[in-house]
Amino acid sequence: MASEMKRSFRNYLRYAKVRHYLEIINFAQKKLAREVQQTAGISLRECKFLLQVHLTPGSSLTTIQKLQFLPSSTAAWLAERLVQKNLLVRKQNPKNRREVVLDLSEEGLNSVEGIYRSFFPTDVEDRLASVPESTVTEIEKGLRTLCRLYGENVD
Repeated sequence: MASEMKRSFRNYLRYAKVRHYLEIINFAQKKLAREVQQTAGISLRECKFLLQVHLTPGSSLTTIQKLQFLPSSTAAWLAERLVQKNLLVRKQNPKNRREVVLDLSEEGLNSVEGIYRSFFPTDVEDRLASVPESTVTEIEKGLRTLCRLYGENVD
């Protein structure tokens, strides 16, 4: 009975530690969302979508949707909002006329450059570059495990 209580208490402490880290991540996400809104005039979700298009130009909506782990309806809605804001353009795929690809408009490219200047100063880039790839892999593995524990499959 005592060993069962110890195990339960240990599990509770582990849970409390995870909750603490999740609260820190949530706080950082909200802070970043406010900063993106103030700086770029778009939501954090729109910003991430725009940056993904920048990283994978000429990709289909389905490709962007999968890379961002978004439901297809959300990806379509985000693309439409960014097209309406003149940050994104839809083009017919020259290799497959039935497929539409996404690219940044001139205004979208300017927005992405502003986002990079505001949110990725060289000192942050230098700090990130100094992190060994094995550490990044461990972090990603831990975050995937955490997502699975909460019922989200990101693989």
